[in-house]
Amino acid sequence: MSIIMSKDYDVIIIGCGIAGSVVGAILSNMEHKNVLILEASSQIGGRATSFRGESIKDANKFRKTLAQSAHSWVVDRTEPDLPTLIKKKMLNGYVLEAGGRGAWYTNRGRVSYALALFNKASFFYPNVGFVWYDHDWKPHLVGRRSKYGWMSNEDYAEMVKVHKRKLQIRSIAEAEKFDHVTLKDWIEGITKSDLAQEFHYAMGTFQTIINDPALNSAGENLKVFLQVQETKVHINNGSWAFAGAPGHRFIVEGFASAVKDAQGDIFTNAKVKEIIIQNGRATGVLAEIEGKRVKLNASIIVCTTPPRILLKLMPEKLLPKDFVKLTKRVIHTAMVAGQFGLTKPLNTFCKLEVDPRAFYHTSMLIPESEGMFRGNVPLDVVSMSNMAPTTAPEGKHLAGMASSILDTEAHDKKKVNIVIDKMLKFLDTAFSGWRNSLEFMLFTVGDTCILWRHPEDEWVDVKCPTIEGLYFAGDTYGKRINEGGIEAATHSGFICAGAITGKDYLQLLPPVFR
Repeated sequence: MSIIMSKDYDVIIIGCGIAGSVVGAILSNMEHKNVLILEASSQIGGRATSFRGESIKDANKFRKTLAQSAHSWVVDRTEPDLPTLIKKKMLNGYVLEAGGRGAWYTNRGRVSYALALFNKASFFYPNVGFVWYDHDWKPHLVGRRSKYGWMSNEDYAEMVKVHKRKLQIRSIAEAEKFDHVTLKDWIEGITKSDLAQEFHYAMGTFQTIINDPALNSAGENLKVFLQVQETKVHINNGSWAFAGAPGHRFIVEGFASAVKDAQGDIFTNAKVKEIIIQNGRATGVLAEIEGKRVKLNASIIVCTTPPRILLKLMPEKLLPKDFVKLTKRVIHTAMVAGQFGLTKPLNTFCKLEVDPRAFYHTSMLIPESEGMFRGNVPLDVVSMSNMAPTTAPEGKHLAGMASSILDTEAHDKKKVNIVIDKMLKFLDTAFSGWRNSLEFMLFTVGDTCILWRHPEDEWVDVKCPTIEGLYFAGDTYGKRINEGGIEAATHSGFICAGAITGKDYLQLLPPVFR
């Protein structure tokens, strides 16, 4: 295929997810750069993409978009199957996420602050209430400053002891001292109570989506805890929040509209095939845009793809060995997720009287002791349409559930089926009679949910050390990055833009988010 055109830009950004759109918004609006963002998928959003049910008209196209945007796929446990769901228009009126998605800090996090810088709105809806299911899947309402029902007085006191130790960490700099200490070692150094350890390991999984505390950094968890205190969210209110229509894609749409406001360009169906390197400098990209081979020139290239894709866009030999090693050791968390269409709200089937917006959790869907998974596999269940009513058509209800595992486990079909079997068994136990209200089940698996550094490693830097003009952004890039997922991608975007211009854009955010 021949190259048919050439055009020059100041900055070319590969990928229109959160990080790419943040970098683009900052550079186009604040620095008046001529910005181009290239998105391989048919829609912007990246791993934060979402779908209106009525827009899903072709099963194969939906699968392709899901794979390109979110590194996810539809599981054959979906009922009815995907073509039938589309043919019968059973998804119409629903807002469907690309998997298990949500946000900490509701509208008080760095995502919301960043959107506000460009006069863009943020609309997250928090949980109200939290139900913890013990090892026997018996439910317990979690209160504030009251003993947890599944713990003895001694275990609860040990849990509080760990909590108080967390409160002694008062700054990001203090938390960073524990960056290379595993969560397992840190907590076991404070308490020997199994239930206290389990609770704080579960909080760690909430924050990083890593089940195994031996792969989880204590420092990263302590940074998140600082931000939880600053934003005043609580396990009972705001520990998880969801977007209304059009779903979490609204985040990227906000930043992308800021790019367009500044006359920047965004192309979808634009797959970058190669980053052009000449004499140690990035000079542009080769891309396929709607089937046409295009050469695009720029003095600054920002790559926001996950590391495993980055290494396909350029020869490894051009990068330092330590850099390549870090990118290959990045932990890819995965998610098995289900979204259910119901005729009744989920809380009506709960054995306890709870707020319809409650969050339901068990840290023991599949214990690690069974020998199948690394770390205890948890399960989170929410009634998304009770929290964000615009996610379901009138008179209908949307529930979601998700279990985190590792990417290698996500590609084992047998293990995925074990997780789904356990999910459904849990629902039958915890929400007796829910199947009488069921209209559809859509199951997806994603192998790149949130990216984290190994506790022994540093974060991958946003500036390429050997190629001038090449930068990186995303939830695994940035030396002082903290938090994960959508918050980390936003944070990395600010760091990357600052590395390009020499300005500290993090000063535009509250101190705890810098």
